[in-house]
Amino acid sequence: MDGATPNVITEDGLRDLLSKGYLIEVSCKQTAEKRHNSWYGSWVVYAVAVDGQDAKMLVTSRSVFKLRVFKTIVGLVSFLADMGCLSANIPLIAGRRERHEASGSPATATS
Repeated sequence: MDGATPNVITEDGLRDLLSKGYLIEVSCKQTAEKRHNSWYGSWVVYAVAVDGQDAKMLVTSRSVFKLRVFKTIVGLVSFLADMGCLSANIPLIAGRRERHEASGSPATATS
């Protein structure tokens, strides 16, 4: 894939789109399971316009086109907080999706 691929986005690009009103959509790809005190599964993130159109998958690099996959809820929630989400609703069953508003700037306890 080249740098002009329209349906993928990097973390920096996601921050830019969030500042323009886009939402984060979390999609569960593998049903979560609890192991000891942690939850494991497989989640991917999209940037979507408010109307749900123009979805862009989060990748680690546009040149390599490696999908960014979160394997733990802790990692996913940390990412969402870094993107400015003040709450996190995580789908636990494969195929489920949840949308989040975010500012693009890290959330803090006083946000």
